[in-house]
Amino acid sequence: MNALRKPRVLCVDDEPSVLRSLNGLLQDRFGVSSATDAWEGLELICNSDFDVVISDQRMPGMTGTEFLKRVKEASPHTMRLLLTGYSEYADVLRSINDSEVFRFINKPWNNQHLIDTVAYAATVAREVPLPRPSNPTTTTEIDMDRLRGRRTEAVLLMDEDPAIEHQLRAILGDEMLLLWARNPSDTIRLLHRHKVAVIVADTRAGYGATLDLIRAVKRSSPNIVPLIYTAEGDGSNIGRLINEGQIFRFIAKPAGPSHLNRMIRSALRKHRDLMAQPARIARHAVEVSRSRELEHAVDGATGWEPTEVAPRVTAPVDPCMAAREVTSTAPVSGVAWLKRLFGKS
Repeated sequence: MNALRKPRVLCVDDEPSVLRSLNGLLQDRFGVSSATDAWEGLELICNSDFDVVISDQRMPGMTGTEFLKRVKEASPHTMRLLLTGYSEYADVLRSINDSEVFRFINKPWNNQHLIDTVAYAATVAREVPLPRPSNPTTTTEIDMDRLRGRRTEAVLLMDEDPAIEHQLRAILGDEMLLLWARNPSDTIRLLHRHKVAVIVADTRAGYGATLDLIRAVKRSSPNIVPLIYTAEGDGSNIGRLINEGQIFRFIAKPAGPSHLNRMIRSALRKHRDLMAQPARIARHAVEVSRSRELEHAVDGATGWEPTEVAPRVTAPVDPCMAAREVTSTAPVSGVAWLKRLFGKS
């Protein structure tokens, strides 16, 4: 981090006691500003430069997800953390699909974990900045006509229901190669054989199995973009999918063809963005994996040639790694990877 200026963090919460706690916890390492409502927070975001924003979910007038969506539009480079004591399904979905939060933090939080997460997020915001738009506009959809005949990049569906396979095949047609896996084992086999750009996964086999798979895939091939398409609605598990799997979108079943089409197009655009600008992978790093066995199975499970794949990011393997020195024999942390990427010692 820039030693000349502390990273700037904005905390937004309608409870003064929470703001006092956050300020006391973070003020030694960060320049902390506070706002007691979303409108005040937006005014600060529009007039100042913040590396990280931490927002409560339940606030009067505007929810945290609505606020972070506006932060994303006004200040894209600012890393967004959602703080809440609740796990409402709809709120968590919006945190993914609208505001694209980096981490979902439950109250009461672990102090060191929160500090380390903010430290990593601030480092990424500074090392991998995104431009502030002068006139925010809706990003244009990827031109699917350009994909005709380009059947090297694939969309991989992991779902045991053949009706879903038919639905996606009808949507994609001949524009993209659709691979169908009925379980994690089939998924790993297909990953070894094809250049997968997007994974669309159901959670019917259980959130744990799906999370382990996606987390392992993201650590092995971070340019692959995961979508969850399921009828299950456990908010707390979706929160883990954000933190540990960095899922790009959550789609609730059943979904219409036009909505699915938009989500897949958006995921393809994200994949190509990561391929073209690999530094941005650091903005989607996953937390530590608890399933090393599956990671070994997935490791290297990609049809991409080494020269085609965006650099592998093993960080933050643990957000704590971001704030600590890393020896030459230790796993590469997010900070170490960024320094290597930018040629810094």
